[in-house]
Amino acid sequence: MKPKLLLTLAAIYMGLVGLFNLISPVAAWGLDAGASAVLIASVRVPASLYLGIAVVNWFAQNAEASKARDAIFLGNTIGFVLAAILFALVALAPGGPAVNWVIVVINLLLAIAFFVVGRANMSTGVV
Repeated sequence: MKPKLLLTLAAIYMGLVGLFNLISPVAAWGLDAGASAVLIASVRVPASLYLGIAVVNWFAQNAEASKARDAIFLGNTIGFVLAAILFALVALAPGGPAVNWVIVVINLLLAIAFFVVGRANMSTGVV
């Protein structure tokens, strides 16, 4: 897979996740319909991070190999691995939603792709 394709897919995925979390936090987080306004506002906060990562990935898609692009690949790898682990923990908890396993698989596939593509396309420049 080419770096441009992976960064484009990740940008679209993170953008959609960010918008979903921003527009419908009750559905995105599986909150009770009667959740407090403070809780709803609090769960919207990560949406800003998802949208920010989407923008970084989108603008990095045409970047040449560099230490900065290496950092973007490493950051995405770590982020998607941690997201997969945390969603798996939620799915394993008593009463955890089974749909989380779909999210775990998506995040693991993206993490593996970022690791493999990032490693194959590392910059050769010295720090």
